Amino acid sequence: MEPERTERRTLVVEFTQKADSRAAVLIEGVSKWFGTFQALDKVSLNVAVGERLVICGPSGSGKSTLIRCVNQLETHDEGRIVVSGAELRPGMRGLAEVRRDVGMVFQQFNLFPHLSVLDNCTLALRRARKIPKDAANQIAMEKLERVHIAEQAKKYPRQLSGGQQQRVAIARALCMKPKIMLFDEPTSALDPEMVKEVLDVMTALAKEGMTMICVTHEMGFAREVADRVVFMDKGAIIEEAAPQKFFGNPEHDRTKQFLKQLLH
Repeated sequence: MEPERTERRTLVVEFTQKADSRAAVLIEGVSKWFGTFQALDKVSLNVAVGERLVICGPSGSGKSTLIRCVNQLETHDEGRIVVSGAELRPGMRGLAEVRRDVGMVFQQFNLFPHLSVLDNCTLALRRARKIPKDAANQIAMEKLERVHIAEQAKKYPRQLSGGQQQRVAIARALCMKPKIMLFDEPTSALDPEMVKEVLDVMTALAKEGMTMICVTHEMGFAREVADRVVFMDKGAIIEEAAPQKFFGNPEHDRTKQFLKQLLH
């Protein structure tokens, strides 16, 4: 019996190592508590390089907590998270380098109000990457052009619409040349007429092959862009499937109920 158990254990280790090398993000059995409240309950996901993953679910389902754990804005209590081959641990060496590979765009734009659009985009380049100002400005202008807002470079955040500010936030994240982009309900704070301009930018990034994990209730975006849709509730993954199956033939009653409320 003992040799059989040893062989099985070896196979598990080998599979995990291979999964690490293929995955942009590997999440295995991750749990997270806030006091006595369990926000994540043994969540497991494998996000491939170049994959576009959309996570949806009701408020309080753990979806935002999950992606915040991916760049360690929140630390997980159990399980393991591997990003670009590096396992994330509290206090780990090299965490700053891993975070540079992961760009994040939040519900709120988090722009510095006292800095111009250009300076908001170049700050991390100059401070963290030690890139000279002229070179940083060139990179920032390229990214602002990419999100169709370069003409606003000299303005301040207060002079922009919400949709424009969110596009600046996306450009700022892109300036660090991330391998993975995380979006935490990036359109939820926008007026309806501004949602499309942000989703158009995200769609363009997806078509360029950017690895993306996006928490959103924008189901039209999920249908068009996602390779896979994940539905979470009460800190756990209830269902995951390709968009056609997820929207056309969901398996779980909780998913059906959620989609009925959202789409009607």
